[in-house]
Amino acid sequence: MSELLKKQFNLGRTGLFPNLEGLTDEQADVQLVQLPNTIRWQAGHILTAAENFLFGTESQLPEEYQALFGYGSKPSAWNGEVPSIEILIGELKGQLERINAIPNERFEENLPEPILGNATYGELFSFTAFHELTHIGQIHTMQKLVQS
Repeated sequence: MSELLKKQFNLGRTGLFPNLEGLTDEQADVQLVQLPNTIRWQAGHILTAAENFLFGTESQLPEEYQALFGYGSKPSAWNGEVPSIEILIGELKGQLERINAIPNERFEENLPEPILGNATYGELFSFTAFHELTHIGQIHTMQKLVQS
């Protein structure tokens, strides 16, 4: 089952890259009236959420990513430096390599306490894939509107 979950996750994540690659930071920061966030925020949120859910205290992301891209954050509140879309793409690719290296046995482990109703690491991994695909769909739509 863990290999199937990883395959599903890879399909979504690798399908994201064509939507992001070639975008300028200006395009990634277009704030559409109909949507509360930008493409850059969506990409950073996908990265940060997957890191939080799958790696927790072993996160390899800069500390400020939580404030920039975590739950409840928004680009209109950003102050200071924000990673470029190119940096985020590189980090998403690097994270995917780390996700693929997660031992299959880990998927059977019980979490110390349920997270969003998920009792095992495998359940949380499945939820993470679902969450990511929701945001990838938003990016796909936003990219088409921004580039039209």
